[in-house]
Amino acid sequence: MANLTVSNLTIVTMNGEANSNYVFSVVFISIIIFINVIACPFTIGLNVLVINGVKRRPRLQSNSNILLACLAVTDVVTGLISQPSFILWQTFFLLDSDIAYYFSAVHKLCLVVLSYSSALHLMMVVGEKLIAIKYPFWYPYAMTTRTIKMGVFFCWVYSSSFGMPIHLIRGSSALYFLSASHVLLVCVIFVSCSYVILYFETRRHKKMIKAQQLPQEQVETFLKESKALKTTVLVVGAVGLCLLPAFFYLVLFAVRFFRLRRYLLHPMDAMVRTFLMINSVLNPLIYCWRQEEMRKFVFRASVHAVHPTD
Repeated sequence: MANLTVSNLTIVTMNGEANSNYVFSVVFISIIIFINVIACPFTIGLNVLVINGVKRRPRLQSNSNILLACLAVTDVVTGLISQPSFILWQTFFLLDSDIAYYFSAVHKLCLVVLSYSSALHLMMVVGEKLIAIKYPFWYPYAMTTRTIKMGVFFCWVYSSSFGMPIHLIRGSSALYFLSASHVLLVCVIFVSCSYVILYFETRRHKKMIKAQQLPQEQVETFLKESKALKTTVLVVGAVGLCLLPAFFYLVLFAVRFFRLRRYLLHPMDAMVRTFLMINSVLNPLIYCWRQEEMRKFVFRASVHAVHPTD
């Protein structure tokens, strides 16, 4: 992708088609840059508030929220490194500067590592809900502070160890998405199977509650876990929605759609990357929407940030 420059898009043709393609690419990429410039500070700010909220509020320090806060760390790194490097890459690309290559290398490396890390963190989030609902008696022994720390440590070590060498791949950007397929494939299979199990398990618990076959304490625990489960479903759903453009991009690349429409290759690649990074600003919005305590903390912190003297 780095070898595609603006100069490649300006080849003069008899009917002026290349010129119109160039204008389209410049306008489209400029819009992509603008979207990322707007989203970047929100990505950092909202996720930092979520992490701070879980850290400072005892009522928010459930295992589920702690794992969501760990996922928010990957989103903060996205806002600190991945999005700024992407903005600089696209800006210098429009200026036809060789510096664009260096920022593209930083962005691609960061995006691959964060994609690995996010997928592994999602598996931990869903796995925690699976154990909490399917194996409630085993849960206190399986989900401890030590196991959570070890799991998060593994996510980052694995992501760095296997993600970093991928930036050495040269050629099509499609290889960067395909290279992460083993982690994404395992994540999709694990999450899908877990939700199937959780669906039938929650149905069974609801029938037992209606038949009054569960103690009140277990009923309250189940209702609490069910609400947290819905939050994880929304988080995973948001990830799936943001991955859809990447899926269609790979399909079009596989059928050689861009071979005759090469001017679309870079704009579509930029759009796919933007969708992947925009997911990082959707996650904290979902947390705040689903949890009143989190919403109050984030809103109050935001108000104090705007009016520090109040």
